[in-house]
Amino acid sequence: MGHIKLAKANGEFDIVSADNVGHVKESAAGDDVEIAYTSGYKATIAGAGAYDQDDVFAVTKALDIMGGSSGVAPLVTLSSLVTGVTVAAIS
Repeated sequence: MGHIKLAKANGEFDIVSADNVGHVKESAAGDDVEIAYTSGYKATIAGAGAYDQDDVFAVTKALDIMGGSSGVAPLVTLSSLVTGVTVAAIS
């Protein structure tokens, strides 16, 4: 399973799957990055500050590198450190 690492504070990181991605976009609120999977779930990346299209593209580039492969995952550093990732069914 391919995945990417998302930089958090103190050298920590969260991981999200790079497999079966349907799309990556800004969340409806416009401050988080949302990864929707073809399985019907989404991962929402929240940060210390609001994310924008540059952050969406950074996540998209990393997912493109790791999609369908395994190995050392790239560490993605966004415009503000990640505070958490939540996974939920797409409604």
